[in-house]
Amino acid sequence: MKTSLRWNSVVRILGRLVLVESLLLLLPMGVCLCYGESDWLGFAIAAAAAAASGGAAEWATRNSPASIRGREGFVITALVWIVFGLFGTIPFLLGASPLGFTDAMFEVISGFTTTGASMIVSVEAESHGILFWRALTQWIGGLGIVLFMLAVLPELNRAAGISMFNAEATGITHSKLHPRIRATALSLWGVYCALTVISVALLWAGPMNLFDSVCQTFAAVATGGFSTRDAGVAYWDSDYVLIVLTAVMFAAGLNFIAIYGAWRGGIRGLFKDEVVRTFTAAVVVLYLLFLLAGFARGESADAGSRFLYPLFHIVSAITSTGFSIPGAEEWGPFCLLLTIAMMICGACTGSTSGGIKIDRFIVLRRNFMNEIRKTVFPKRAYVVTINGNTLPDGLVSRVTAFATLYLLTVAVASAVITFFGYTLTDSVFMTCSCIGCNGLGYGATGAEGSFALLPDAVKWLLMVVMLAGRLELFTFLVLFIPSFWNR
Repeated sequence: MKTSLRWNSVVRILGRLVLVESLLLLLPMGVCLCYGESDWLGFAIAAAAAAASGGAAEWATRNSPASIRGREGFVITALVWIVFGLFGTIPFLLGASPLGFTDAMFEVISGFTTTGASMIVSVEAESHGILFWRALTQWIGGLGIVLFMLAVLPELNRAAGISMFNAEATGITHSKLHPRIRATALSLWGVYCALTVISVALLWAGPMNLFDSVCQTFAAVATGGFSTRDAGVAYWDSDYVLIVLTAVMFAAGLNFIAIYGAWRGGIRGLFKDEVVRTFTAAVVVLYLLFLLAGFARGESADAGSRFLYPLFHIVSAITSTGFSIPGAEEWGPFCLLLTIAMMICGACTGSTSGGIKIDRFIVLRRNFMNEIRKTVFPKRAYVVTINGNTLPDGLVSRVTAFATLYLLTVAVASAVITFFGYTLTDSVFMTCSCIGCNGLGYGATGAEGSFALLPDAVKWLLMVVMLAGRLELFTFLVLFIPSFWNR
């Protein structure tokens, strides 16, 4: 039996979400006014346009209920990122240093998906309002636009909120901390805000001013990577800054539900989680490999660049933050290969990072080992467990399908990019960077190049890749299946 989509409900909820975005746009407008910058007008126009559109949607659907089912949840979750992006481009289009529509859309999508790849050649030439808006898009997109809305819109604390939460949340399973979905959202945002405040205080206590500490914190906590300086974090030339940001990025790469549990029950409980232990072990092993590679190259650098830079780079790459470090492109092909592997891997599910995630690699490894054992003992029964919980066969198959689809997407997108004359290494790197919401650059997009120099067709492809990666493929790609719309 065919059932039609409840488009009135979709428009009604999207309209309310856009109304919230109009309020968010007032924040960077206020920053512009505080610094006496003319870019406030662009934010005012964007806020007015979002408010008018949201108000029109609310009025047009005033007699329609806001109740939705699973399919509407998928549609809203996918569309809200694009809708937010369209209104978010307006300040970039109307700013003192305006971007073209493609570049503006890329910048906003890169922000909301916490990718951190930028179209702006010199960020220091931009107004404080624009820089704050870039940082804010990452901070809102870190835990997810929908999760943010679940916290601020009480009317979504029903089946609508649950279906949208399941569509946007990353991970193998979608656990709730509380029976009510809004209570779960508020608890996660409580942890997120606490980490944000701690990071701002620590960075402000160092060489950064308040504005820079807020923007760098938004980028680190959301594992986004936008900076307020052309030289990135190297601008401050401070080991203290690198240590603080490394700790913040590492924390942001952990499952926020696990962090909440540690907050309530003690830090020991955090490291009883085998995913956290595996993630920590992966960082340690990678760090040792980078150190060995550095000694093999015969580097004669100071202690900071030899011991601290690799750790910062590893945590930045595996958590998909994408903060760059000076000289990383000169570390050789072995470190480049490890960096690509880290971008594909990602950190823990339930964090703000991208990639396939550590949890899924644990499941894949155990499933592979079970399949090998079956060749020797075919009559025995084998199960896959994680944190002592047995996963159903259907969930294991879904993890395998996700990893396969993820790598297939990387292969197809990389192949398309090579048609534009880019080397295979550059194509794979920029694809892995975008689908993993990482933002690191290399070669054509690295120190000697820029994402801004890419052809428009490649930029739009990478925008699609960013959205697919942020929504973990299934939520995004399901919209392209005809049966989804004809059901």
